[in-house]
Amino acid sequence: METCRNLKMKVFAVIVTYNPDFDHVANLCKVLIQSNCNVVFVDNSGNGGLDKFSKVAEVSVLDLGTNEGIAHAQNVGIDYAVKQGADTIVFFDQDSQIELNFLSALLAPLVIGTPKVVASVFFDAKQGYEYPSFRFSRFGLLKKIYSTGKQAPYPVDVIISSGSAATIAVFDIAGVMDEAFFIDFVDIEWSIRCRRNNIPIEIVPQAIMRHSIGETSINLGVMRGFIHSAQRSYYKVRNPFLLLRKADIPKALAVKEIVAAMVHQLLFIFAVKKKQDYIKSYMYGILDGIKGITGKK
Repeated sequence: METCRNLKMKVFAVIVTYNPDFDHVANLCKVLIQSNCNVVFVDNSGNGGLDKFSKVAEVSVLDLGTNEGIAHAQNVGIDYAVKQGADTIVFFDQDSQIELNFLSALLAPLVIGTPKVVASVFFDAKQGYEYPSFRFSRFGLLKKIYSTGKQAPYPVDVIISSGSAATIAVFDIAGVMDEAFFIDFVDIEWSIRCRRNNIPIEIVPQAIMRHSIGETSINLGVMRGFIHSAQRSYYKVRNPFLLLRKADIPKALAVKEIVAAMVHQLLFIFAVKKKQDYIKSYMYGILDGIKGITGKK
């Protein structure tokens, strides 16, 4: 079976964790090590819960001591991997699920030293539906792209970071993650920055990952939404306003995301408990977004 070593790449997997399920991250770690991939955990938990991994020779654990957000954690992982001589970095969330042939399929289109981003086809682990990638329409809005019927890698403009890989040359050109966003819209902003720098982004149909977004999802008929904690909902409401302040983000996209975030979160309030906590998060998210407040709340 083809592995990262057969591809002659030095590959580092950066896995950002926050109070993870140990069995989930252990299974992901096992598959990556079997694929001859270097594993780096960047832990936002602040409780030393991943210390047991520090005893595994193939694994590095970078404990941030507190929750610094996914963007900062990814940047810490990127910096570490670069200093260790990585050719390519693969990103995962703590509940990502992959098979043993995942990395060889995902990395096949990459060439060392050539700037390119590739991403997997991502299915929801709980309900089984495919989460789309996106392309820009001529009006600056995002249209959904699915893998159905596609065999060869195909171009997209926006991906989620989990299950994606980038050669080191990408970061030299486009830069690293924007820590102003803390969590939500980090991957969207970075994807757009890559495309603005003419860096290709492709989906590899043979690379399939399972993953869960949010604590649960609900289908309202005209749309499907992901329900997060009240604290997380603050960033989902605030951060589209930060997109609007970015010169290289299409204004139509930013305005659409602002409207969508407010409408979605107000609709979802009927499906959550502790509604007062969510209402406060929404209000603070709107106010702080208008003020341009960034980073951790």
